[in-house]
Amino acid sequence: MPINPWRALSPDSGDHYLSFERRFRYVIEDAEHTWRRVWIPMVIACPMCEADTGLRMAFRSGMDSVVVADCPVGHVWIEPRVDVVQWMAYCRYRAGRQEIDWLWLIAAGFGEEPPPPIDYVKEIREGAAEVAKYGKRKARAKVRREIRSVKKKAGRRVRNEAMRPVAALLRTAWTMQAGGVEPVKASRRRPAEPKPPKTPPVSAYREAYGVQAPAKGPTCLVCEGTGRITAPGISVPCVECDGPAAAALAAAERRAERRAERTRQGKDEHRTSTTR
Repeated sequence: MPINPWRALSPDSGDHYLSFERRFRYVIEDAEHTWRRVWIPMVIACPMCEADTGLRMAFRSGMDSVVVADCPVGHVWIEPRVDVVQWMAYCRYRAGRQEIDWLWLIAAGFGEEPPPPIDYVKEIREGAAEVAKYGKRKARAKVRREIRSVKKKAGRRVRNEAMRPVAALLRTAWTMQAGGVEPVKASRRRPAEPKPPKTPPVSAYREAYGVQAPAKGPTCLVCEGTGRITAPGISVPCVECDGPAAAALAAAERRAERRAERTRQGKDEHRTSTTR
């Protein structure tokens, strides 16, 4: 009966099931060495098809007495060359248990063959070659893109120059058909947004309705712009304002500043030329 390939390895439950991709080896004692024990690893193969890779081996505690093996073809046989105690110790090692008493078995070569050593020099050489090929492909692709871009621009320029007489002929025919009216070129600029109407000043409204401007009140409410506080038998200077002379001087200075500002802005050029 073939071994169930989906059986899990569980040494605590008595299930000692393992599958091997590489060759499996058991060990025998070398008879030539009498003063010390030397172990020789031997490879197990299928007795019918001689397959030595992809084997499955199983042993269940309390139910089996020997280790059973099968090959990928489906041949099943009893393997008495594998010691049951050693097989159980190896299964415990594969399950993650590190038993010091059985490390000699692993060192002797019992179990699946280790993977071949990695040739780092070869791997680095092949990796460098792949990186160089990748960079070369990227450089070639960039050169091709630039060449295609230049050829496309040159082809577009040649087509435009070749079609220029045709376009002129079509434009002339259209003009003649339209009665000598040149075609209107559509502007690519966006139409200007209409500006909001300007609100006229208040003086314009007064002038339109014939309303007089309100009279300005005194600059000082204490002396009413006279510069002195007067009363029956009293005439003292006002301390709240500078008096009419200072107010007139300040007004003249403000008018001069406004006139200079208008001159700097060029608003009085037309008035000056008219006066001349």
